[in-house]
Amino acid sequence: MPSGICTRQDHTPLRLVPPAVVLVCTLVVGGMGVTALAQDDERQYQAEARAALEEYFRAWNAADNDAVAAISNFPRLSLGGNGQVVLRGSPEEIVTDFELLRQSGWDRSTLDLAEAVQISPDKVHFRIVFTRYDVGDSPIMTTPGLYVVTKQDGHWGLQLQSVLPATFTSQ
Repeated sequence: MPSGICTRQDHTPLRLVPPAVVLVCTLVVGGMGVTALAQDDERQYQAEARAALEEYFRAWNAADNDAVAAISNFPRLSLGGNGQVVLRGSPEEIVTDFELLRQSGWDRSTLDLAEAVQISPDKVHFRIVFTRYDVGDSPIMTTPGLYVVTKQDGHWGLQLQSVLPATFTSQ
């Protein structure tokens, strides 16, 4: 007769689960916790990098080269829509002529899309779309691209921007 430890109240024997099944179940359930933890970490990295990206657009719209440099990481690489390459080795090399940009009609830019497509603890790749507007709030151009925000010494900043040719222009 089965012992009381391995029987139900009606004294029918319990089916014991093989140790291998217990191990697999433990790993799966435990792994779900690790996966959830990893997802939480990824959300945190993405949020921190996204905040830096939004700060970059605020600095750009303020036409503030010092603020643009402060939200950048170096060396900073920009790849233009027509293949131009600009490498800035230090914050002092951030010198956009915002007056010339305004003369071309630009007043402000909006970040229309920032989708994190790859995330790590110290780097987030964003598929982006931005639109430039004139002073009358009419769109001038819309441009897609890839922006890479990195974490260097605890500081999230824009380090690479690669834009494609505009998908819309008012001209």
